[in-house]
Amino acid sequence: MNRPPSAGIAGDLGGSRLCAIVARLARVRPVLSVVVAMTMLGAAFDAAEAAKCKPKRPRPAIVLKSMGACEFNPETASFKGEPGEQLRCLLRPFDRSRNLAPLLESVPAALAERAGQTDGLPSREALLTLTSRLNVENDFGTWLWQPLARARDNDPEAPSTRYLMIHDTSGPNFGRRPWPANIDEHPKINSLRNFRCSDGWEVAHVVINRRGDMLLGHELGEPWRATKFERAKNFGTTLKGLFLHVELIQPRRAMPGRGRRNDALAPTPGFSAAQYDRLALMYTIASVRAERWLIPAFHAPIDAGIRGGHDDPQNFDLEAFAASLEALLVRLQRKDDTLLEAMR
Repeated sequence: MNRPPSAGIAGDLGGSRLCAIVARLARVRPVLSVVVAMTMLGAAFDAAEAAKCKPKRPRPAIVLKSMGACEFNPETASFKGEPGEQLRCLLRPFDRSRNLAPLLESVPAALAERAGQTDGLPSREALLTLTSRLNVENDFGTWLWQPLARARDNDPEAPSTRYLMIHDTSGPNFGRRPWPANIDEHPKINSLRNFRCSDGWEVAHVVINRRGDMLLGHELGEPWRATKFERAKNFGTTLKGLFLHVELIQPRRAMPGRGRRNDALAPTPGFSAAQYDRLALMYTIASVRAERWLIPAFHAPIDAGIRGGHDDPQNFDLEAFAASLEALLVRLQRKDDTLLEAMR
């Protein structure tokens, strides 16, 4: 997925959107709203230099012939089966022949035991402390008391966001050139500036580079669509808000025999430890705001069978993601224990 998203919480916000967000925050956390407003206004000036990303022509209409490889049920707004069964289908990669791999035999316990459940969520206070120490409080910490988006383009009667959609950027494309030795620090690969938009058409809610730096394209409570499946005419705007989208920066190369401009080859390992750590943080923040652990999903099985569908994320290590999640929750539990001790 090579379309660029935006810079920070306010980089792409017009005046009306900016004021609306600040006003909503002021009602919940008035002291912090002033600080956030100043940060957002400053970022808005930087965004003036960013590219406009809205397609110049209407995108081709998508009409589904089925409800997809994981059998989406429009009536329940979910895929087939209990959360564990959904994970085995939704976390399948594409194989080397660019076909969807079989159902997974198992999923790491850290994910399987939590997805769809309400137990084991850390406190908002512990997460706020951590986001402050990581210097991402303005983008993510101050919003912890706000709900996520709802389906049907934020219909108050619709289900809340249920799925964490994991993408990779499939770029930059190095063609036939070898990977740089410093792939995780390479400035061209890791530049978040390339993902800024000035018109509010960021491709995802969050973009994470290989150093672990994050760019907020859409506040997590804003409905957004980033797959062909979501945009299908079968649904209208029914699915807008059901998925939260995270892009992981991953360069690609051309596979011999598939045309000069293909992007079939991804590096191994596909992602850095810092990316898994930040993805775990985003998963936890979103789940706390939803008051239920979201169900992680890959882009590949969602758009499988749709012309022009995507193969991302390639070479994703579920065990590494699960380990990052477990380590994060241990860290947050320590902060919770410290907070409780301070209150006694």
